Amino acid sequence: MRLTISSSELLNRLNAVHKVINPKTPVPILENFLFNIEENMLTITATDLETTLTTTLPLEHKSGKMMLAFPVKVMEVLKEMPDQLLHFDIDDKTFAIDLTTDSGSYNSKFLGISVGKNGEEFPRPKEMEADKKTIELTGEILLNGIVKTHFAAAEEDSRPTMTGILFDIFKDKITFVATDAHKLVRYNVLSVKNEFESSFILPKKPAQTLKNILPRTEDKVVISFDDRNILFEFPEYSMRCRRIEGKFPNYNSVIQQENPFKVIVDRVSMLKAIKRVSVFANESTGLLKLKFTQNEMLVSAQDIDFSTFAEETLPCNYSDEELEIGFKAKLLDELLSNVPSNDVQFELADASKAGIIVPTENPENEDILMLLMPMFLN
Repeated sequence: MRLTISSSELLNRLNAVHKVINPKTPVPILENFLFNIEENMLTITATDLETTLTTTLPLEHKSGKMMLAFPVKVMEVLKEMPDQLLHFDIDDKTFAIDLTTDSGSYNSKFLGISVGKNGEEFPRPKEMEADKKTIELTGEILLNGIVKTHFAAAEEDSRPTMTGILFDIFKDKITFVATDAHKLVRYNVLSVKNEFESSFILPKKPAQTLKNILPRTEDKVVISFDDRNILFEFPEYSMRCRRIEGKFPNYNSVIQQENPFKVIVDRVSMLKAIKRVSVFANESTGLLKLKFTQNEMLVSAQDIDFSTFAEETLPCNYSDEELEIGFKAKLLDELLSNVPSNDVQFELADASKAGIIVPTENPENEDILMLLMPMFLN
């Protein structure tokens, strides 16, 4: 069989799908792509058994029908090629692969394999349950939900439910939430209408994969989920992954409702001050102190062990009693870097309660809230 395809189109799709492959998989065939060739369409699949990513693209001519475990090593050759037509000659019995271009030829020995593998041996994900639930979001809404929250998810696996993004589905909105117990981000989209209320937790790795391939468009993404799996379907790609089992923490219960002290400050100015002052913070704690007085905010840090100290004063909009609170500099930097607003508002109760950070302006039908736990001050 001869497979003819554009080198740039093939490489773009392989680059996207390749991120799913686990190079340390105990199942050798999963180190390959699955090529499913049917007439003039090529479907490329990669999986690590937890996440399966599939993409489809047209071929230059009809090629018949074949399933082939295609070696990842071919990407090393494609990366060095100019945009041109590629001709893959595949032996129907041995699955040996030879590549021919306008300027050269590369046999399967060069590609690092002597014989290809039968694609029938490639694992397939199980069909989803008949009672699966389905919602539709635009590519832009889904991408925003992932981008605005995924950085707040926990890295450690000690509490698995906190290592992903919660999709909390209501009839009049959808809420995306991520937390690691030190910081929390809640993003509401109020323009979404659903026929039911439900929820699921999307793991961080497939969330990152979606972040890389989702188009920022009004095209619909169909999201189906059952008790074990989640399926995302949109033009050019489909992705199926295992959902995280378990109950997500009650995020509303940790959001302090009574916060009498409110401070408005220029986000960029504060962010730059934090980056400068935090250089002088204790390396192990990263403690940064914020002291609010009449229309001023003092940002300070010190490391007693090395006798280092720094402080900066910034203008702010604040008219209540003097208040001092401590935060971990790295986490405060991370949250402020992801607030979509020129000015931010801090909502505070006292030095022992979590601080709330919100933008002073939200896009229509959206609102985002960030929460940061304080550090105790000596």
